[in-house]
Amino acid sequence: MEALPPITKERIYVKGFDLIRPIAAFSVVWIHGCETSVWTKRLNPLNEYAVPVFIAISFFLFAGQVLSGRLDSFKEMATARFKRLMIPFFIWTLIYLAVRYAKAMFLHVPFTLSPVETFLFRGSSYQLWYLPNLFYLFLLFFPFLKAARRDTRTASFALLTVIVLAGMIIFSNNAAITRADWFTRHVRLYFVPSLISAGIGMLYYLHYSSIQARYDKTAQSIVPLLAAGLFILQFFVPHLFVSLLFVAVLFAWLLFQVKIDSPFIKRLSDNSMGIYLVHGIFLEGIKTGLGIAKHPVNGLLPTVTLIVVVYILSFLTSALMSGNSILRKYFMGN
Repeated sequence: MEALPPITKERIYVKGFDLIRPIAAFSVVWIHGCETSVWTKRLNPLNEYAVPVFIAISFFLFAGQVLSGRLDSFKEMATARFKRLMIPFFIWTLIYLAVRYAKAMFLHVPFTLSPVETFLFRGSSYQLWYLPNLFYLFLLFFPFLKAARRDTRTASFALLTVIVLAGMIIFSNNAAITRADWFTRHVRLYFVPSLISAGIGMLYYLHYSSIQARYDKTAQSIVPLLAAGLFILQFFVPHLFVSLLFVAVLFAWLLFQVKIDSPFIKRLSDNSMGIYLVHGIFLEGIKTGLGIAKHPVNGLLPTVTLIVVVYILSFLTSALMSGNSILRKYFMGN
């Protein structure tokens, strides 16, 4: 039976996660803001790792909470995760709906709403799907992780099976998916890839001790080079599978090699979820405002400037809102 990390009631802290979270948050802003320049759009595949790495981190930490016994009750887990994920999801969905409605009325364009799709799965802005998706994954994997404590080898085999099956789905029927109904598209494009990301995080936790014991100087040399190579490969082979493979290798580097300890990086990391939630308002607001003023964002420099400005404004807004306990609890999910 595979050895687990030492059981502890203390929260697991990985410095590498603090480093990658704000970088991944910037990548998310890039993904949503890159369309106004050919060059930023071409570089976009380099950012496809962002949400998968967020999910992998979440499930590494989640596995630690469940397998250590710090999180033992399904009701307790579901209630806490609902408050942390779904309440902010509903609030931000209403906020973005109001923004969308105001924009539609001002620009005299149609406003449509699908209640089930909007309030249970995707939200009203392109990034909000992450919150309910993560919540449903927690519900799905909690019983699995409880059982994994008794037999980690079987649990690992089950996770590998899920990853392989999800990978097969990703590679199949890519053309047909565009003609499918919204729910099928959502499951295929969002939930299924998330199974792989979650599996990566949980597998690393299940085998943390054995990987750490074998992570010698050779691994310390090879893993960063391999991660860099896969990061670049995303540009030449822009496929989700390559990004997921990059995350799988990157995770080892984050866990066992990154030792950066910076208060500024830590503060950026603490606000990465806030940046993720808030950035759509600034991105769409600035683009719409400049469009109305007859100065639409177009070209490399204006697009990169927009992305950077939106990231900074989102960070400042998140930091300001997180300073208030009520706003932090209900808007930021902290």
